[in-house]
Amino acid sequence: MSSSESSRQKSVLTFLIPATFLFGAGVTYLVHKTGGTPSIYANLILIPIVLTALFSPVWYSALFAALSGIAMGPLITYLNDGDTSSWTWLIRALIYIAVSIVISFISARSRKRERHFEHLATHDPLTDLPNFSYITSSKIPSSGALSILMLAFNEDSDIQGLFGSDFYSSIVKNISSELKEILSSYPNATLCKRNNLNYAILVNHYSNEESLESILAALNNINDVTITIEGIPVYVSYRIGFTVIRPGSSISEGLRQANIALRYSFLEDQQISRYTDAMRDYYKGTVSIASEFSSAITKGMVQASYQTIHKAGSHEPAGVEILAKWLRDDGTRMTAEEFVPILEKTSCLQKLTMFMTEEAIRYAKLPVNEGKKFSINFSASELSERSVMEFVRSVEGSGIDTSRIQVEITGAFAEDAFLVRDNLLFLRKHGIQIAIDYLSAVSSSFILVSDTPVDIIKINRSITNHIDQPRGAEMVRSIIRFAKAAGILTVAEGIENESQVTFFEKAGVDYLQGYFFSVPKLLRAEEPSSSSASSSGPSGEAASSADGKPEKNSSAPIITIVSRDGKDQQPETEADEENDNEKEQ
Repeated sequence: MSSSESSRQKSVLTFLIPATFLFGAGVTYLVHKTGGTPSIYANLILIPIVLTALFSPVWYSALFAALSGIAMGPLITYLNDGDTSSWTWLIRALIYIAVSIVISFISARSRKRERHFEHLATHDPLTDLPNFSYITSSKIPSSGALSILMLAFNEDSDIQGLFGSDFYSSIVKNISSELKEILSSYPNATLCKRNNLNYAILVNHYSNEESLESILAALNNINDVTITIEGIPVYVSYRIGFTVIRPGSSISEGLRQANIALRYSFLEDQQISRYTDAMRDYYKGTVSIASEFSSAITKGMVQASYQTIHKAGSHEPAGVEILAKWLRDDGTRMTAEEFVPILEKTSCLQKLTMFMTEEAIRYAKLPVNEGKKFSINFSASELSERSVMEFVRSVEGSGIDTSRIQVEITGAFAEDAFLVRDNLLFLRKHGIQIAIDYLSAVSSSFILVSDTPVDIIKINRSITNHIDQPRGAEMVRSIIRFAKAAGILTVAEGIENESQVTFFEKAGVDYLQGYFFSVPKLLRAEEPSSSSASSSGPSGEAASSADGKPEKNSSAPIITIVSRDGKDQQPETEADEENDNEKEQ
């Protein structure tokens, strides 16, 4: 029994005990005045007995029933000058006690079951932490303030079981245990679990002058670290968005503000963000993004640029990746990283995928790309049976051989793992190869990798950026070892310097991609000129420069179409490309 439940029962007993005793005394007096226990009013004593049994412990209910039996027996007989030698009253007392024990036992079981279901409704079943229902029922201190911290691990991708649900559960339990240990020194802080690896921390400030600095500093012990689960290193990092609400505000408003601040942390790549009105105004603009997107495609304001992918070791171009961007009416540029998360919450994301598919098909049909393969990005959140069938129908209707197509999966899966597997197998059945972003793989079930013939795993730039740390480097090596053992190729994204190239080549990665090799360039609507076309042979092999080394930015045999970019800025014009090259140097 929790302390709140115990105090609630004590408050009930504080009122119930004197009330039942007064009721019992009143019934005893009434029976005495009406001639003793044969009186019909003697049955009224069952009312306080039942009430006591319903809300009191079994021992107290039995005691009150025994006292009621004595009151209706020897006491009434004595007061009415009856025969006190009779023991029939004892039978009545035993009946009272039996009735009270049965009712009290059933009532106690019912209360226990009610508390159990209430606990299930307000706590996470895996970690036993308070859940979202607990958060929404929280109260703001009458004097002081309440801080709400939203904490999300691993860039919203949530490390769900690359090695199955049991492994994922171990990760969640481990991180939850670490957080509970960290916050155990702060009695005014309550750790709550939202979903997956998303948490909320409620901090009661009994003085307006209190600060969150010590709590935030303590939480930093579990940021940008690698934890070992069942012998497997798992890199974890978090983002925090928080707000402080005062008396007069509402919990729902605080949750909204904290969520906005959390999203802002991801968009601006900040570890911690505190809510401001400027963030609120920024998010009002997201509504216009969803409403303007369809017309933007029609107007040709959604465009594509490409970046080369290179073989490890020889650095020969092995393909290109096409990155979506949006030139808005006000002249601002948006990368897919900025607008795709918004489109995922609408029906517009499929429009982007189909648009990029059409672009890929158009460029794949150019004579210079004849026979070469290309890959189309598919957001995992829209990987449904309907979208997959429409995609296959569109590709087959274009007349392109499906063996030339590779689908790259990014993001967190919205469907059940078995449904996702079936959809991927459907693509494979039609001759379409499958690539998967590593963060997408770890946010899904291991069944996708074990049961589906995945051809390529892409190592996200958020992982590449941490190879200078020992645990981050070991994590990359473990990914590559796993891929090689499973016969899966690997591509390292976000390569920006020679030391990264050296590290990944020693680790055994198959392909490299990043600003070290090339900056993104606009795709041209027309077929490349003969001089451009001649940069690759009929087999798609890159031409070499005079010193025998492969030239950067050469055409490549694989066209990779993606609708979600990382943090690379995509130049709009040749001038933009030159500026990016200068930044590289």
